[in-house]
Amino acid sequence: MNKKNNYFIKIRPTISLLLIFLITSVVITTLSLQYYFSKDLAFNATKDRFKEMSEKIDQKVESLDKRNNDIISIFEIYNEVKITPKKNIRHPLLPLLTTTLNNNSHIYALYVGNKNGNFYEVINLDIHDSLRKKYKVKDDVKWLVVKIYEENKVRVQYEEFLNSKLKQVEIRKTNAIYNPAVRPWFKEAINSSGIIKTKPYMYTNLEEKGITYAKVIKNSNLVFGIDVSLDSMNKYLEKQTESSFDKIFLYKQNGEVSSCVNYKMEENEVSFLPYKQIIEKSKKKLIKHDFMMKIENKDYFVYLTQVNSIYKSKDYLAILTPTDNIMQPYLEKIYSSFFITLAILTFTIPLIYYSTRILSVPVHNLVKENAKISKRDFKNVGVINTNIKEFHELSLSLVNMSKSIKNYQDKQVELMDSFIKLIASAIDAKSDYTGGHCKRVPVLTKLLAQAASNSNESIFKDFKLETKDEKRELSIAAWLHDCGKVTTPEYVIDKSTKLETIYNRIHEVRTRFEVIYRDKTIEMYKNILNGSSKDEEEKRLQNEYKKLQEEFEKIAQANIGTEFMAQKDIEEIQEIGTRKWTKYFDDTIGLSEEEKQRLDKKEEFKPKEVNLLSDKKEHIIKRPHFDKKTYEKYKFKMDVPKDLYNHGEIYNLCIKKGTLTKEERFKINEHMIMSIIMLEQLPFPKNLKRVPEYAGAHHETLIGTGYPRKLTKEQMSIPARIMAVADIFEALTACDRPYKKAKTLSESIKILSFMVKDKHIDEDIFKLFLTSGVYKEYAQKFLKVEQIDEVDISLYM
Repeated sequence: MNKKNNYFIKIRPTISLLLIFLITSVVITTLSLQYYFSKDLAFNATKDRFKEMSEKIDQKVESLDKRNNDIISIFEIYNEVKITPKKNIRHPLLPLLTTTLNNNSHIYALYVGNKNGNFYEVINLDIHDSLRKKYKVKDDVKWLVVKIYEENKVRVQYEEFLNSKLKQVEIRKTNAIYNPAVRPWFKEAINSSGIIKTKPYMYTNLEEKGITYAKVIKNSNLVFGIDVSLDSMNKYLEKQTESSFDKIFLYKQNGEVSSCVNYKMEENEVSFLPYKQIIEKSKKKLIKHDFMMKIENKDYFVYLTQVNSIYKSKDYLAILTPTDNIMQPYLEKIYSSFFITLAILTFTIPLIYYSTRILSVPVHNLVKENAKISKRDFKNVGVINTNIKEFHELSLSLVNMSKSIKNYQDKQVELMDSFIKLIASAIDAKSDYTGGHCKRVPVLTKLLAQAASNSNESIFKDFKLETKDEKRELSIAAWLHDCGKVTTPEYVIDKSTKLETIYNRIHEVRTRFEVIYRDKTIEMYKNILNGSSKDEEEKRLQNEYKKLQEEFEKIAQANIGTEFMAQKDIEEIQEIGTRKWTKYFDDTIGLSEEEKQRLDKKEEFKPKEVNLLSDKKEHIIKRPHFDKKTYEKYKFKMDVPKDLYNHGEIYNLCIKKGTLTKEERFKINEHMIMSIIMLEQLPFPKNLKRVPEYAGAHHETLIGTGYPRKLTKEQMSIPARIMAVADIFEALTACDRPYKKAKTLSESIKILSFMVKDKHIDEDIFKLFLTSGVYKEYAQKFLKVEQIDEVDISLYM
């Protein structure tokens, strides 16, 4: 590594020539690939376009078939369809027939033909402009009704012209020539049990091709028919194509054309050059196929597919377009790219030569090694391969520096981690009410996070815990998640009874009861000395003593706070509090300055009667200051009580649930505020920047009812939601808390399931907690044997 080079080379010409060669190769390769991929892209795009067109046409044909079948099926159920009304007699179904034609613009006519030659037809004259010219009628005529029947032993044909309101405008009479019974559609239908669809044929009236749907009416010699002009299909096909070069053919297997676009075909013409090849492919039962073929010395791209049909006859769709038109837009871009690239290359070659420097490669390599140091990838920092002495020495210096920095960083990390664990241990040691909470939550958080990182569930697809930094970031957040508890007074955390502050004030209350009892005893003896009956006085004292015992027991029981306190109980406490006792000693002396400031200005003390229980001004400790701007800066949303504490005796004894007042509850919850403020004030490096966010949300819920920021699920990361589950589960199963009995595994998981239903914790993380077996792994390490019972996780899936 330290070997000295005794020769140096000039690499500027070498690098210049190499760069020119590489650039030229890249340009040629790029243009070749661009042409290749453009061609592939163009044909795929055309194929996809044709495929989409064919699917739409297929759906259209199938829809028309089904719609026409439905129309025939509907009219078939009307018995009136068998009627052929005489002259000037309106057919009972005429409104329904005209409505059907109005709603189906593709239908040219609806009619009923009889085997005896009778015929009734309704024609929509709006279907084609040539119809009005043919019949020489005005624009206000919309419908033509044709009636053919025998009249005075002569077959006659009446043509009634109606306006849009079905009012007769004109009627014409001729001898009937048309006989439906000899028409191909009639014969085909009469010999079929279902609905038939004819091959395309030329309509006499329209002088255009069309097809007929027909069916024999049950138990009759009548056939109901629908004439559909192929002009409507041609118009639909025209709408589907985006290019005037595209040709579309809809045809039968025998080669008979149903519809075509962008190609004029004479009647019965099937000599169009690609036709024979396409028909041959159809006969080979190719359902879908795309291929290239030459037509009139021009290459065409052909897409061939079979059209779905509910009839026996097979319909095919062929879409063609010249290949030149497919590639034209792409070739223009490729030619443009080529000439632009050539021009740039021409000007770049001299610049390459003059801008190349021998320093470029070693400097670039040094930058790479330096980047590894900035990324703290110290192990992979190496000496660069260079013949330049100064760069070689600089490279050696970088390697030595990286080793020194790594060693220093490791020591700093070790110190920081130890300090973090020291803080967490101090919080755990501060109160028996927290026990080993700060030590166990990191373990459970790590297990759950690792399970989420390894999960295949979509909810965790973007969450990975892979790098050392990511794992350390989450670990620090877990260790410090309750760091704000260093600011919470022990007597608030440990408050086990309602009257407890630094000590349990129930002893003061008990002393007052003792004083009252002694006063009552003294009063009894005074009364006896004054002549009262001894038996009556002793009985009265005994009753008073019993009542005092009951009242004190009521207060003592309320002080424990284990049960919900009803309004009746509160009123009893308030009533007991009004009992009087005589105070003989001044309670305004022997106080600290802080206590004196909370007192009202008093006159000279004199013995007096006072209430047994009271809420005094001096019981209220004002909140010293509240920085609203700081509170809003951190986006805290907890309701802040007006006072810091309220030690009022009745106020505390009448807490409905638990032992904490709203002020004390806020002080407990305030540890989250302090945790966030403390952590966000720390200058965490980039790789640990999410520590405050992870640690500061474990008391939030998914629906914005938590604290201190009332976040919702969308506002919390997966690690933050994981820590919430870990924090709760540890608290439920902890066996080192003096205020509660440790819950079993099944009890704890059941409580978690209730919290899932209430949207307090994440359902996906809860299920992962169960399915991954994390709960079992944690239980084996930290729970007592008697806590570990059987859990049926299927109840919660």
